[in-house]
Amino acid sequence: MTLQPGMVFVVKTGRVVSNIINFCQKVKAVDNKSFYTHAGIIVGSYGKTFEALAKVGYGHIDHHKGCPILIVKHNGMTEELFKTAFDELKYLDGSMYPVPRLFLHLLGLAKFIHWKYPVCSELVAKLEHEAGLRRNWWGINPDNLADEWLISKHYTIIYQGKWEGHK
Repeated sequence: MTLQPGMVFVVKTGRVVSNIINFCQKVKAVDNKSFYTHAGIIVGSYGKTFEALAKVGYGHIDHHKGCPILIVKHNGMTEELFKTAFDELKYLDGSMYPVPRLFLHLLGLAKFIHWKYPVCSELVAKLEHEAGLRRNWWGINPDNLADEWLISKHYTIIYQGKWEGHK
């Protein structure tokens, strides 16, 4: 499988905090379900990613090896559009993960109270916003992204399943 810059993903990690994230997402989910707990952006064809983990920065898709993952691409995302949109996110590289925003998500206030730094799913949604492919990006969680991607005609599913590593 060939990964391309501009593809985005959600993943269910095995971290302890993922159970807390899933519980909070499920409480607010319209379908009463939540599975994926983290989101990221693919920025290189060899699996290089840009994600908000402990810090916002570059990583690799294989960091999620063995985890369930959903990789998609918005049908309107071109290479040029990705470059322009991603340029608007680069300033976040190295910033600390905004842990207090998680409480705003839990309370349903994250879409109303905006800070300079987004959580992982807001980072993905911000990329799409900067590309002109999404209206809002504050308050978005990984479950929101997955639900939207799986039912929208605007996204192509690239991969869904247990991630065995980039080949």
